[in-house]
Amino acid sequence: MKPRYSFSSIFGALLLSLVVSTLCVGSAIASGGVEDSYHGQMGYGTGTGMLEKWCALPNFSYYQQDGIDGWTKQSCNNCHIGASWNPTKETPDCTRCHVSATPTIGNAEVENSRCMTCHMKDTAKRGDIFEPEFDVHINAGFVCQDCHIRVTDGSSDHQFLKGTAMDTTEETMMGTMSCTMSGCHAALPHSSETGKGKNLNGHLEKVACETCHTGLRPAAALKSRQWNVFNEAGVVKTTKHAPYWLPVHKWYDNTGPGAAGKFHLPILGFTERRDAEGAKIYPFNAVTVDWFVKRKNSDFDDVIIVPEVKAADANHDGTVTLEEMQAVNSKATLITADMNFSINHSVTPVSEAFICNDCHGKNAWVLDWNQLGYANDPRVGNSKGKGNGGGKKKDR
Repeated sequence: MKPRYSFSSIFGALLLSLVVSTLCVGSAIASGGVEDSYHGQMGYGTGTGMLEKWCALPNFSYYQQDGIDGWTKQSCNNCHIGASWNPTKETPDCTRCHVSATPTIGNAEVENSRCMTCHMKDTAKRGDIFEPEFDVHINAGFVCQDCHIRVTDGSSDHQFLKGTAMDTTEETMMGTMSCTMSGCHAALPHSSETGKGKNLNGHLEKVACETCHTGLRPAAALKSRQWNVFNEAGVVKTTKHAPYWLPVHKWYDNTGPGAAGKFHLPILGFTERRDAEGAKIYPFNAVTVDWFVKRKNSDFDDVIIVPEVKAADANHDGTVTLEEMQAVNSKATLITADMNFSINHSVTPVSEAFICNDCHGKNAWVLDWNQLGYANDPRVGNSKGKGNGGGKKKDR
């Protein structure tokens, strides 16, 4: 049965709306402000944006596949709207985000549906479904900008607060958001009047709010993609999680993209950041991706593009083996890695959150303590770590 939520108080929504209004009233739309924003300027010439990085999910290489022309043919700019250098989007279209082209400043002229025109893909990647029956914030009447507040930086007056997501190669912008932002939730949100509340507050040093309060994911989501296996129509092999799947949990220090090899990609081991300052256990959708690179120890974006992979299928069975690929390029290597998508939305109410025995005890099923660097469940008193965490005792 699908859970249905009620959320009686809209104090948080009203508070954040006031904050947004305070920030936005009297703020003129700067010349070039939109196209210089995070949404508009997708990294052309910066070395950090979508256009200058290879992306694992469409497996599209901007530089190897005709640059802007290839990017527009792929329809990437349907969402990555681009700035003046994009020949198909020279004039920013205000109605992409606003109800009208001359919007009233503030939240009165925005709708979640406008954001979802592009961000609906989050369901496929993360499993975050933005409907009232699955999310306490949407149920309370929040719009996206109640949390993702509009801010101004040195480039644009159309920036928006965001979390420190692993699923991007972008540098995380200053002023990132969190559950305790603007006083929405207290730093120690559980009641200190009870032993259980004190115990839960004690967990917050090492366990992120999302670990307990995003629960099982209500929507189907991407699980894996194999860029060496194609069906008769030439479509890449893709598998998905069934609804109500359990996230993968890893240590994460909330500092943005991971670094593996020479090329920075959102690849994160279970314990590689366990000792980092501020590290906590977070939930992720770890999408497993297989792809070919041109030589051993290549940068991850030194990809063999899809047309060349398909052309190497000597026996035409739809599966390109390493041997077939090396017959064309003797140094080719097949890589398998997890692309970690941060899980932050579809927040459950208290009644649907994970409870103590979901993570601790003989019937626990949520956290894999061995993967997280523990020899045993830390609640049973033997928390000798292994892996990158190494031997630290964790008191709960």
